[in-house]
Amino acid sequence: ARAMVDALFARIAGDDDFEHTECLMAFGSNLPEQHPIIFWRLKMALEKRKFPVIVVDPRVTMFAQMADIHLPVKPGTDLVLLNSLAHVILRENLADHAYITAHTSGYEEFAALVGQYDPTTAARICGIDEDTIRNVARLYAKANAAMSIWTMGINQSTHGSDGVAAINNLNLITGNIGKPGSGINPLRGQNNVQGGGDMGAIPNKLPGFQDITNPAIRERFERHWGVKLQPNVGLNLSQMLDAMSRGEMTALYCIGENPAQSDADAHHVREAIEKLDHFVVQEICMTKTAELAHVLLPAAASWCESEGTVTNSERRVQRCRKAVEPPPGARDE
Repeated sequence: ARAMVDALFARIAGDDDFEHTECLMAFGSNLPEQHPIIFWRLKMALEKRKFPVIVVDPRVTMFAQMADIHLPVKPGTDLVLLNSLAHVILRENLADHAYITAHTSGYEEFAALVGQYDPTTAARICGIDEDTIRNVARLYAKANAAMSIWTMGINQSTHGSDGVAAINNLNLITGNIGKPGSGINPLRGQNNVQGGGDMGAIPNKLPGFQDITNPAIRERFERHWGVKLQPNVGLNLSQMLDAMSRGEMTALYCIGENPAQSDADAHHVREAIEKLDHFVVQEICMTKTAELAHVLLPAAASWCESEGTVTNSERRVQRCRKAVEPPPGARDE
């Protein structure tokens, strides 16, 4: 049975990046429990060819226990660690300067910034031994192909956006974007977030990630939908919260999202929401966000009581059929 499962996953995986990487660094991600299919592929690759797996996580997760190196950073200090890794790479001349020249801008400013994050200083802040910081930086920079993965552990921290930018910078200075076995790989934190993006639930895209500012693309959707589309890019969640705080956005319709609890600055979210004239929440249970609603629309049919599709991490669209009927009177979303 194991051989049959391995063969099946090998056919699905095809030419997987795990087959080519020489170093994997994971930030705030617990693959065995959160992304078991991706973990299975990683496990298959490691059985064929050993390469270092580095897990950055304050918690001793299942993934951290099986890692070659576990970096238990103090919560909220990922950015310090990342800038220190970049410091070592630049200081020891391990950067890919040809790649930097060809594909980046702002390098001098970046180098000056990370120059302040020497391992001795960083160790006092993030709690990782300075020799370990140097060792990890060398492992990542010297690999012919290295990749980074992360999920909500970075995204929902107080400096989530800066942390993601620092991961990008780490891969840019080492030339680890655009070749097999490398890259920056954000893993979705919730089921079917990718599917929401596919359907156009992004402020600058139409379904299929097509650019709303492109007149030809808008014209095609207008023809099929029979409506005129506005050409402007909308606001993302952070920008919406700022607009709500300033009184520029006065109404909000929130569907299946709980920013009052999941956002890094819950106090800021609550203050912004309380300034709204009209707040509608569509939800299956009484969340912290739903408690603030002026109008609550109960989406009473749960995931196992609904028909629809889910897009997985490979962007394969899977049809889901309901397993049970919803309770009498419950409506689908």
